[in-house]
Amino acid sequence: MKRLPLLLAATVLTLVACEKEVIAPVEPSNTQTANPIALENETNLLVEPSFNETSEGCEETFELYAGQSIDVGEVVVTNDENYIYVTFNTEGGWVLNETHVYAGDPAGIPTNNSGNPQIGLFPYNDTHNGATSFTVIIPIDPNLECYAIAAHASVSLMNEWGEIVQQETAWSNGPQINSGGSWATYSEFCLLECGCEYETVSYEYFAGQNIQIGSLDVTNDADYLYVTFNFTGDWYMGHTHLYVGDAAGIPVNGGGNPMPGQFPYQESHDPAVQSYTYTIPLAGLNECYAIAAHAEVMMINEEGEVVQTETGWSSGTGFSGNNWGWYSEYCTQECE
Repeated sequence: MKRLPLLLAATVLTLVACEKEVIAPVEPSNTQTANPIALENETNLLVEPSFNETSEGCEETFELYAGQSIDVGEVVVTNDENYIYVTFNTEGGWVLNETHVYAGDPAGIPTNNSGNPQIGLFPYNDTHNGATSFTVIIPIDPNLECYAIAAHASVSLMNEWGEIVQQETAWSNGPQINSGGSWATYSEFCLLECGCEYETVSYEYFAGQNIQIGSLDVTNDADYLYVTFNFTGDWYMGHTHLYVGDAAGIPVNGGGNPMPGQFPYQESHDPAVQSYTYTIPLAGLNECYAIAAHAEVMMINEEGEVVQTETGWSSGTGFSGNNWGWYSEYCTQECE
């Protein structure tokens, strides 16, 4: 489930790791990325936020046939980086008595001299007392990309009084193990490379309280939060100050006005830039939190001259003091 903040000023965009087109202020490269874990060393680890992909929500489904032609449920196969998950699901009154699973090269399926499978020699064998769902977890073979999944079950049909009225052997759908022998089948499965799609939430960014100069773009992956100042037109940043955490913890003075100089993440940009990313560990953050993103901004003309300077904040909730300024609210997205 992905949780996104419902804010009037927020625009949700799909993250595709876009390239930034910016105007150089005086000469240099004008896109920077910070790693606050080692900010004092000015370590630039990322050019664009990188995302850890998972295989959650990515699967293959095969019919589970009993007695060769009775559809009694399904076998669902998926994987992550380390394991293959084979799940038997029965329905319509059918239940599991035994399961036997082989996953590997088709030539390695245990068979007898006639070429028919020997389920007792399958590496994963379990007995069940009328279960309707069961998952087998199998380590991935580093030498294999595609697998034969021979998923066998002994199943029973139960009536409304819990009496067994039929018993059958069942296999997941696919090619026959022995084309000239028994009807036993295996399913063909190749490792899946599906990933969670994390989105970017954009907050309008203002200078001088009412001049929109760009956006604050926020996203996360499983481990890190990425907060990017993105300015457009002739506007550039000279200094940025960032606070991420509980709103009550934002440094303010006695009058309730924010004190950016005491924000934990700070960077000077010389020469000025139009895009800058902070990378912040999610560990220690609550599910939802405040992001106070302050910048000292300037307008630079074509000759490289500073023609206007302002203070900038991303849109959101105002501070209680007399000075203007806001903090934005964001909730960490989760991949489930």
